[in-house]
Amino acid sequence: MSVPMQPHVDSSSGKHSFLKPLLSITKSTRQLFGLLLADIGVVVGQDQFLLQFVEDNPKKVSEIATTLSVRPSTISKMVDVLEAKNWVVRDRDDSDLRKVLVRLTPEGIQVRAKVLTVWNEFESQLRTSLNDVDASFFDNLNKLDAILARRLARLR
Repeated sequence: MSVPMQPHVDSSSGKHSFLKPLLSITKSTRQLFGLLLADIGVVVGQDQFLLQFVEDNPKKVSEIATTLSVRPSTISKMVDVLEAKNWVVRDRDDSDLRKVLVRLTPEGIQVRAKVLTVWNEFESQLRTSLNDVDASFFDNLNKLDAILARRLARLR
């Protein structure tokens, strides 16, 4: 049985606040999702990295960093870990040897497919639980995501 979420009221202003439940939702989502990913040997963060690729098409480290709203150095560290698992390899960009390209190995492509299955199943479960929510809810989530990504990009 689900308990309806009560609006959080900021005691100083008396206004309804969505930040507290938003932070709680993000924390709970990543923790739950982390447990599901652990079943396939993937750590939180590696899932989003792997889903940046289409088959073995290479991507620039800087491009992955921008898409995931992290620094290139964070992606380089992730590549180190995933190279050790034989999920990715580094290549040089033939048109600019200063640039590093990353691509999935055949094993990485298989792990990516498992991650995608876990993502789809988890989203399906959540959507089923939210069956009475209208489409504007999802539109607003996407708007909020875009707003936060823009603000974060300015700080990086």
